[in-house]
Amino acid sequence: MSGVFDPFLLYLIVAGALVTFVNRLAGHYILVRFEPIPHRVEAALEAVPVAVMTTLVVPAAVNGGWHEWVSLATAMIMCLRVPYIVAAIGALAVLLLLRNFA
Repeated sequence: MSGVFDPFLLYLIVAGALVTFVNRLAGHYILVRFEPIPHRVEAALEAVPVAVMTTLVVPAAVNGGWHEWVSLATAMIMCLRVPYIVAAIGALAVLLLLRNFA
């Protein structure tokens, strides 16, 4: 069992957990300090889901084939008319259909 255990990995996990915890505490502290949330803070918080989606979509689009590009184009077009979550689900459905039938 001692051959599988790596102390460096344990230190890395603990350090990552501490950094995440401090980050969450800082976010909570910032939001508690402002009674009405300023427009800039609210805009920054609303941009977080877009940033997360970008980090998930870009590698798949760059490394993927034409299926992923068609699905991404579908999502972009759908975002003009429907809510983002509906566009994401629609693009996922297009991707699954293209992968299964094309």
